[in-house]
Amino acid sequence: MDKHIELCYAIRRTVRFCVFDQKVEKMDLKVTSIPASAFQEYRHDVIFKAYKWDLQAGEQSTIGDKVILLEPTDARFLAETAISLYHETVAMERALKNRPDLGIFMGISKEMATAIHNCTYEPETHIRLMRFDFHPTESGWAISEVNSDVAAGYPEASILPLLAEPFFDGYTRYGDFRKLFADSLKKHVPNGGTIAYLHDTRIVEDYQILRFLGDTLERAGYQSVYLSPGHIKWNHNKAIHTDGIVRCFPVEFLEYTNGVDWISFLNSHTPSCNHPMALLTQSKRLPLVWDQLDIEVSTWREMLPETVDIAQARQDQGFILKPAFGRTGEGINIPGTVSEEENREIISAAHKSPDQWVAQKRFQSKLFYNMHLCIGAFVINGQFAGFYGRVSDRLKIDADASDVPVLVRK
Repeated sequence: MDKHIELCYAIRRTVRFCVFDQKVEKMDLKVTSIPASAFQEYRHDVIFKAYKWDLQAGEQSTIGDKVILLEPTDARFLAETAISLYHETVAMERALKNRPDLGIFMGISKEMATAIHNCTYEPETHIRLMRFDFHPTESGWAISEVNSDVAAGYPEASILPLLAEPFFDGYTRYGDFRKLFADSLKKHVPNGGTIAYLHDTRIVEDYQILRFLGDTLERAGYQSVYLSPGHIKWNHNKAIHTDGIVRCFPVEFLEYTNGVDWISFLNSHTPSCNHPMALLTQSKRLPLVWDQLDIEVSTWREMLPETVDIAQARQDQGFILKPAFGRTGEGINIPGTVSEEENREIISAAHKSPDQWVAQKRFQSKLFYNMHLCIGAFVINGQFAGFYGRVSDRLKIDADASDVPVLVRK
């Protein structure tokens, strides 16, 4: 048995009895506010200390005054569940590499699925980072997805809790994303090395995330360059003048971006976070192939709402449609969050390209302070790294949601 799969089983057996029975118990968490008298100063610090330069989504501020307060029991449950989900996801990823047919079924192009199957992948060379999105529901905690390839929220998970802590005696942050990420990278990149942070250079939101990481590693003695993927040149599958790669640029975009040698990214011997293998578990159609993999995914089955092919689901049965490679809530037709015209367009697009969509049973989101919540739990190389909170007065947690700190009672 593959050692990673065996580890997945071991962690599942350990975690199962100590945390999973809490899923249906009453959740003990609160949503409160930064004191009104201090909010403007807090907002200023979020912008200039927490890298929140892109602070508006249309007319909506993405800097909220709310704070999510968790009890230790819930925090441990989310962290340990995320670790278990991580190991199951890694095990599926390794199995899917040998099944390009399933990759194509999940919406990956034939060329990319074949190239992943044929690529050289040495997991110990790279950093593996994921974010699992948890939602409080009327029946307990549930997850909506994993951000397996390009997860966001790094500065929000690292700095927002530190800015909010002074206002809430007895509460502190949980996990240390910044330290764990830096420690993980140091194991792969020599001191003083140059790290390339890759992003769409037209988008400030991506740059601010990477600038946070770059500044963090520069304090540890590393050099930073901020580039588009097309700027990376390769020699025998090694990035030239580059000792490490951190992407905030989705794998599926590499294939269709002019000037990008995406095959070399797949066969890279240069340490990366994340390797393009992550695409295999980024697809929202991943649950549709569970039964074809000899992998135990009982944590996933327990935490994810029922997910089926769109041909098996109807909106009046409680299913919503999600694009296989959608992000930030785009293209999801939750009733009450899209117009009738948008709903028709989503349904039409899904039926035109069914291999690019999936249907998922809608859960009953539990309101706190009249807000819907999402708590992203980061895992880096199998270790819990921190929480990323978002709140919205709408059912959908999308680009209009506000980023908020998550604090845990000491």
